[in-house]
Amino acid sequence: MLTLKQVEAFYWAASLANFALAAGRLHLSQSSLSKRIAELESQLGQNLFDRSGHRSVLTPAGQALLPQARKLLRTADDLVESLAGAASVRGVCRFGVGELAALSWLPRFVARARKVYPELVLEPHVDLGRALEERVESGELDFAVVAGSSTRTALSSQPIAKVRFVWAAAPALVGERRTLTPELLASLAVITMPTDAGSAREFDNWLLANDFEVGRRLRCNNLAAIAGLVVAGVGISFLPEAWLAPLVRRGEAVVLDSRPALPVLAYTFQARRDDIRPLVRQLKALVVEEVDFSLPSRLQ
Repeated sequence: MLTLKQVEAFYWAASLANFALAAGRLHLSQSSLSKRIAELESQLGQNLFDRSGHRSVLTPAGQALLPQARKLLRTADDLVESLAGAASVRGVCRFGVGELAALSWLPRFVARARKVYPELVLEPHVDLGRALEERVESGELDFAVVAGSSTRTALSSQPIAKVRFVWAAAPALVGERRTLTPELLASLAVITMPTDAGSAREFDNWLLANDFEVGRRLRCNNLAAIAGLVVAGVGISFLPEAWLAPLVRRGEAVVLDSRPALPVLAYTFQARRDDIRPLVRQLKALVVEEVDFSLPSRLQ
């Protein structure tokens, strides 16, 4: 008899990059996943995957079954969700955030999620935006909150928050100057995140749009370290306005006005377009409720 578990195994094996990721998504061994797919193929009397090459690919029968499997699983999920509510969200959720989220709203979000979904285990991963996008697309992560929108067609990017960045410098480095001129930008070291970070990509767009040039650029993949380098007078950088405020109040940094101002950076909730699980939909709603990049960092 055909079962939902067999259909589920086929769907994720067909949707994700490989059988290993599909097995991980379903918390199965790869052999158990393959067994369920083989049972389904036996029930249908057709091969759903062509296994003759280096990588298994869908056969015409598999391609025809995929949208039907998605519809069937969505119906089953909706039924379980309507009857079980929050109890329907269980298992392990692996998701990604950037460092700014980890330093601000992430702890509060995880604490809230544990109360709302006691049967769910959350595993946050902190990384740069481009790396998180790749892992969501491959199926290693269930979702990610990333600076900027993704150009990957497999992912949906839904804006959930905006963050204003401002220029910061140590008082001793800039003296009485409080305006970032092209000359100052070219004469001082500019400290940025690596190019895989959304904030760095937006900065490059800002430079290009305004025909500005940077004399020296120092790259660092840690936001707290960048703030420390700014305070030490190593160079200037752009930091989240609310996150920078404690340093300004203590006199460790000053804000530099710029014309034009840096663009407001949109943060998006990114997930695979074909991910039909209630888990992603409900976790997105919880992220929207809890996301607040203005929360103070405990490292400040």
